[in-house]
Amino acid sequence: MSSTKSYEWKMLAFGRSPQIAETAEKHLHSLGYKNARVIALENNQENDQRLIKLLKEEEWDGVSIGGVINGHRKDIPQEEETFHFFNHLLNLIHENASSKTKIVLIGNPSDIESSYKRVLGGDEKNNID
Repeated sequence: MSSTKSYEWKMLAFGRSPQIAETAEKHLHSLGYKNARVIALENNQENDQRLIKLLKEEEWDGVSIGGVINGHRKDIPQEEETFHFFNHLLNLIHENASSKTKIVLIGNPSDIESSYKRVLGGDEKNNID
């Protein structure tokens, strides 16, 4: 996939920190990913409804879950509640996103671009799909 095409990707990313979400979205926009949206989510019904609305309003190429939620961040204590939240989010994505949407797991905020390229096909050397 050409890099020009990848800049058109519709990317929805989320994690736990509003500050990191804002910074990550600005960074992706500065790189040319004009269709990137990064939000912070908490484990509650209000945020479930917010996510469902976002998942249904666009046909996202990829939806990513940050490392704090998906358990990849080893510097953050792993909690049973977060594990259940992660499982819940996977099911919300599965039930409400387009069948063409790929799920992208992020290790840390600096990995967002490379993770999308790995999963959506813009980084052939790391594409293991």
